[in-house]
Amino acid sequence: MRNKLICALLAGVLLLPTLLFTVSAEPEAVPLFAANNSAVAYCIDTEQILYENKAGDTHAPGVTAKLMALMVAYDLAESTGRKLSERVTVRGEWVRDTYIPGDRSSPYLGLAEGDECTLEYLFACSLVSNANDACAALVGYCATELMAGTREDFLERMNQKAESLGMEDTRYTDPIGFGGTGKTTAYDVVKLTKAFYLYDELVKLADRDAYRGAGSTIRNKNYLECDYLMKGYLMEEAMGLIAGHTTNQGGYHLITFTEKEGIAYAFVVMGGSRERQEEDGSRWFDPGNAYDDMHGMVPYVLDSFTYQCLCVGQGESAVTFLADLRLGGGAEAGILRLVPAETVELMVANPTGAEIQTVLRYDEKVYESEKAGKIYMTVDAPVKQGEVLGTATFVLGGETLATVDMIAEKSVEVNTLLSAKDHLFSFLFEGAMGNIIKWVLIIIAAWIVLAILLWLARLILRLVVWGQDKKNMNKM
Repeated sequence: MRNKLICALLAGVLLLPTLLFTVSAEPEAVPLFAANNSAVAYCIDTEQILYENKAGDTHAPGVTAKLMALMVAYDLAESTGRKLSERVTVRGEWVRDTYIPGDRSSPYLGLAEGDECTLEYLFACSLVSNANDACAALVGYCATELMAGTREDFLERMNQKAESLGMEDTRYTDPIGFGGTGKTTAYDVVKLTKAFYLYDELVKLADRDAYRGAGSTIRNKNYLECDYLMKGYLMEEAMGLIAGHTTNQGGYHLITFTEKEGIAYAFVVMGGSRERQEEDGSRWFDPGNAYDDMHGMVPYVLDSFTYQCLCVGQGESAVTFLADLRLGGGAEAGILRLVPAETVELMVANPTGAEIQTVLRYDEKVYESEKAGKIYMTVDAPVKQGEVLGTATFVLGGETLATVDMIAEKSVEVNTLLSAKDHLFSFLFEGAMGNIIKWVLIIIAAWIVLAILLWLARLILRLVVWGQDKKNMNKM
């Protein structure tokens, strides 16, 4: 995703001795896009939410349930040694009741009893055309052939995977998201999307304008990817992923990925207005559609945010030095460097080039000491490598961007004699006691000088008296 050495050198240049460096600032106002639907923009690499609007609102899962079903199905196929080229014979009960005539939320291929197709075809049609019967056939095959269970068993595995991904507000009641049953939120769907990004083969299947298989061409019904069925919404940056209605009344969900300069992003819009279709095949959306939000959100995020490496953690090349501590009572003299416990990488908006300040807070073990009139932050041995001795907080405009533990770069063993000497010298010559001893020494020195002067005065006086007596004796 990125070159750690470049990141390290960048951090080393930016982190000056003053612990101030210039990066970027968040904009003062986050825009509200035209359709005002539930939306989340997420950076997969730095695990940051970059934009959100009504992201906690509850929606029926709809097409997002298919993404979970496809991940569970892919896991089952992989664990049982099935390839995407594996051929599947469709059973009628697998695809029954997956279509309501006239319901735009129930697109389908028309699969029937005895039809044969590959696993790849079922995966691709579920993603590219949001085909209910393709996803239902895949679920039926996995539940019956790979799990030796039922559709309900497969559904339970979907809910278990949702729980493992931290999707606390999600519950699936239908494995293909057919109709308005179940619940989820945009917050949870972005967690699902992040997990789906790791399924490289499935992402590649979704990132195409059409899929050709089983003697037919299936056009992508995500209009970010394909404008064959509807014009005006194509987006060059989009990499799939899926789109479709929750019900015939609306609830249109739209999910996509994009990448810029090696950084991956996920975008989710939920609850958009419905798609309309005339008898002649022409299509359009009511006002408030998901594509209007997506066409506002994606450029905003890609143009506003840039990657910043704030510091490089222990164990990486060119680790960032956050602070130097004076060593007391150690087996070696000198300083102890504090380094970040981990690398801090963020996407930060960059409208003004504002300043980020690094605020250091030390542990109780670190104290102030004075030497030659200067104050030093000091730590006494023993110190273990990796021991937490404080925190470094990156602050922009009064807002905390990130906090990282500061840890000891190396271990320092205690030296009993050196420690005793340091403590004695510290006691005698530093702080209040040091000042007292200085005045005592000054007084002693002054007394000695006075005593010498008095002695010299007496000596001179005796010499004068002796000289006078000698002169008097000579006169006699």
